[in-house]
Amino acid sequence: MKKGARREASDSSRPLLYSKTCQFALRAMERIAAAEEKDPKAWVPQADLALALDLSPPSLAQIVHRLRKAGLLSGQRGPSGGVGLARSAKRITVSEVVRAMDGGGIAGRCVLGFEPCSDDAPCPAHPVWSVVRPVLERELEHKSLFDLVRAVEGKKKLKTRRAPKSPPR
Repeated sequence: MKKGARREASDSSRPLLYSKTCQFALRAMERIAAAEEKDPKAWVPQADLALALDLSPPSLAQIVHRLRKAGLLSGQRGPSGGVGLARSAKRITVSEVVRAMDGGGIAGRCVLGFEPCSDDAPCPAHPVWSVVRPVLERELEHKSLFDLVRAVEGKKKLKTRRAPKSPPR
């Protein structure tokens, strides 16, 4: 593999807007919301959640700690314990999760990753990004974990329908 090709592959997996931690937090919250939808009284064991997210238990514990501190998750110790949403999935916005993990979220971030990026010192994408960013922030403020669960379910169904069928042997 050429050096340039390897760099391109790694760059394409880097987050554009949100940290990797935030992405894992969103995935964790979606998994917990989906589990609670099936059984509202169930707690999701952190070990199961770490396995489902392919994340180390200590890394997940840090994420859970921050989400609990933000009032988005609650926990229960013991053999039948785990984590659960602090309130209904319909009442937790995607934006709240982003703020809990990344602070101001995308506010003030340069879409190309340059520091500083402002009206006074714009990057090449600033004229477009300064218009798009508030729209994205507003949309995420109006999207709940419930909406996120529905979107993930839809993607899974679409992926299943599009999956190539194995040729008969």
